[in-house]
Amino acid sequence: MNWPDRKILVTGGTRGIGRAIAMGLLEKSVGGLVVAAEEAAPPPDFAELESLGAGYACADLGTEDEPGKLVEEAAEHLGGLNGLVHCAGVYLESNPGDRDAVQIWNETVNIKARGGYLLAHAFSRIAAEGASFVGVTSINAEQSEPDHLAYDPACAALGGVIRAFAVHFASRLRFNAIAPGLIHTRLTGEVASSPELTAHAGRNIPLGVMGKPQDCVGAALFLLGGDSAYITGETIFVDGGIRANQMSRPD
Repeated sequence: MNWPDRKILVTGGTRGIGRAIAMGLLEKSVGGLVVAAEEAAPPPDFAELESLGAGYACADLGTEDEPGKLVEEAAEHLGGLNGLVHCAGVYLESNPGDRDAVQIWNETVNIKARGGYLLAHAFSRIAAEGASFVGVTSINAEQSEPDHLAYDPACAALGGVIRAFAVHFASRLRFNAIAPGLIHTRLTGEVASSPELTAHAGRNIPLGVMGKPQDCVGAALFLLGGDSAYITGETIFVDGGIRANQMSRPD
């Protein structure tokens, strides 16, 4: 893969899985990279990415107009666009604050699913032929759990967006997804900080441990690169085997 010729946008690229993917691209000497987040000024986590050559863009992907504007601005800044990774998302149900059910649904779905749809639309207009769009969904798109009444459907909806765009634009673009399992990020901090919950998770993960954001990089770069040229409309599960596992047995 000739990474120095590739120009890529990563949403949610300053933290967790998105940041790990951005770092993976920079380590490949990608030709141009813009990472996007909702903060008006780059957060502290962006400093290392910036030192390696990444640009920053602010966008609220929960709005109707900013996803498209983000793609346009990234393409203008980079001089084109060959790839996009949509990693941005929120999980609000464990700490909703004063949000009601409608607000939780709208914020969650608008950023992950509708935002992905609008990003994909803009990408399809602007991206170079042969470009690749990678959505970051979740194993929860297929296997739900309590307190995920908005998050799980949002991830499932993004998977549907990926498949629909893959078919419609198959003549010149590819659309795929990665579906992480239980990965140690700020969204899973409650599990990672509890020895009891971590042990329980390990019993249900065939590989025995929670994943790290870096564990998602290989699959994302594979789908962005030329080695996956005959793959579109697919989802790669990066879950340590959870999806293959029926349930853990008592110790």
